[in-house]
Amino acid sequence: MTRPAPDGDTPALLEVSGLDVEFTTPDGTALRAVSDVSFTLRRGETLAVVGESGSGKSTTALALLRMLPGTGRIAAGSVRLDGQELTTADERELRAVRGARIGMIFQDPMTALNPVLTAGAHLDEVLRAHRYGDRAARRARAAELLDLVGIPDPARRLDDHPHQFSGGQRQRILIAMALAGEPDILLADEPTTALDATVQDQILTLLADLGRKTGTALVLITHNMGVVARACARVLVMYGGTVVEDGPTAEVLTRPRHPYTAGLLAAVPRLSAPSGTRLTGIPGNPPDPTLLGAGCAFADRCAHVTDPCRAAAPAPVALDGGVRVACLLAAEGAEPLPPPPAPARIDRPAPGALVLAAESLRKTYRSRGRRAFTALDDVSLTLAAGETLGIVGESGSGKSTLARVLAHAHPADSGRLLLDGRDVTRPSRRELHAVRRRVQLVFQDPYASLDPRMTVGETVAEPLRAFGLGDRAARARRVAELLDLVGLDPAVADRLPRSFSGGQRQRIGIARALAPEPAVLICDEPVSALDVSVQAQIVGLLTDLQRDLGLALVFIAHDLAVVRQVSHRIAVMHRGRIVETGGADEVCERPRDPYTRALLAAAPEPVPMAPLLTAAGASA
Repeated sequence: MTRPAPDGDTPALLEVSGLDVEFTTPDGTALRAVSDVSFTLRRGETLAVVGESGSGKSTTALALLRMLPGTGRIAAGSVRLDGQELTTADERELRAVRGARIGMIFQDPMTALNPVLTAGAHLDEVLRAHRYGDRAARRARAAELLDLVGIPDPARRLDDHPHQFSGGQRQRILIAMALAGEPDILLADEPTTALDATVQDQILTLLADLGRKTGTALVLITHNMGVVARACARVLVMYGGTVVEDGPTAEVLTRPRHPYTAGLLAAVPRLSAPSGTRLTGIPGNPPDPTLLGAGCAFADRCAHVTDPCRAAAPAPVALDGGVRVACLLAAEGAEPLPPPPAPARIDRPAPGALVLAAESLRKTYRSRGRRAFTALDDVSLTLAAGETLGIVGESGSGKSTLARVLAHAHPADSGRLLLDGRDVTRPSRRELHAVRRRVQLVFQDPYASLDPRMTVGETVAEPLRAFGLGDRAARARRVAELLDLVGLDPAVADRLPRSFSGGQRQRIGIARALAPEPAVLICDEPVSALDVSVQAQIVGLLTDLQRDLGLALVFIAHDLAVVRQVSHRIAVMHRGRIVETGGADEVCERPRDPYTRALLAAAPEPVPMAPLLTAAGASA
């Protein structure tokens, strides 16, 4: 189905006005999660919604479709789709909207897809819900949808399960499912989070092509300002459940009027920044909804706060350039905020003695009925005390396999691994115990890597018990030291992981990895799913720990800007091999391998440009 291209006279497709969302707590208290959110969306328009975790982005998207959890409800406001009021629509009317008029792309394809169903079964389920033809017609349409989203050999891949696709391909399946009903609007909740730069670029290009072909409007929820600059014509900035700034992307990114927007932009890592540049986080933490007072939600973290800011929440003010800002500074006619000061340099001593060396490592995986897959092919590297080696590459390039082999979670098929000059390629059981104490892992997902039934204290003490370090009293003292070291109050040791934010959980994971006093810390995508401000805090923590403890770091990430700023050297992996290695600045400024150049070209920077996706109209 092809729809007309948007233009400036296109009427509003979606009108959201004064939207309030509340959740009922176990004690019966009404907790306000979203307050007075208003915006319009025209056919073919692209709108970004940005902000830290807990700012109300996903709750707003779920409220548009009336898909809030059982404890949530729309307390006030209006959501109108082509004039139809959705806040009072019955279930029959909503079923006609969900998927058919408004489609949803969820953030994590591994949790959104059923692992026991094939790609074809997922799409067939959606098509049956929309009463699309018989089984043969649905299968043909499913193949068309996979082809539309760029999955090769779509007819054959219909019979593959989610685990047989790459991360980017699984995200494409979710997009295909959202497109099955040919919706007018796509709500995309962090669709490129944790994806490699090249795959992210492919997903954004795909959404751009679909917008041009179908006129589908897009609401893109993201914390990646580079994606906003590349893909969206307008941006809403949310904090504490409210919209604090909105307007054209070029205006908001180049002339931020709200201190929170300026703080987000200052926290974004820049690929142009040289190695050793410290990321700038926003001081403090997002507000607890149960503790919000009458004033500005950002007051406790704002460098420009005054007494009136704490007295009453500022109303949005319309400024030049089509920008609206909810800030007293803007209401008083203040100029756009000055640019942040130049980022500070990381104080890091020169690397010391060689700690870890890999020589010609090879690792092949074999499974019944499938060809052998070589994950590592002749990989060699060195790592010194106090040095950070950044590892970059697409999904499937061998980065995580290399991490597991270096940590002896998986044995190498061939090659040599040296730790402190000793050959530990084939260690005895006793030697393996010592190696694993010296080399520790920090995992990507802090939600999945912590046992939800264990307290923080038990989690951090687990390696101490495993390696037989200290008695119960000594372990308790060590846990308190470690929590303080990673910036957490030792008093939280008795709490469960569910009580913490994503950034705090990652700090707990780092504390656990540090417990046995390792020489090497391997960080496998430790910040990929975190907000930019939390990302800056975690990266800063790791660099400070390295300076204070002399740690050798292997930092695996798909964000080249982060890798450049924290690494002494960078190794680029492609199809199981290291295709380029060198100083961080040298690799980023003078790449020699075509694959490295492609990675750098795909990395988005928070610099406004003509968006990939079409735009129409102006802010409400």
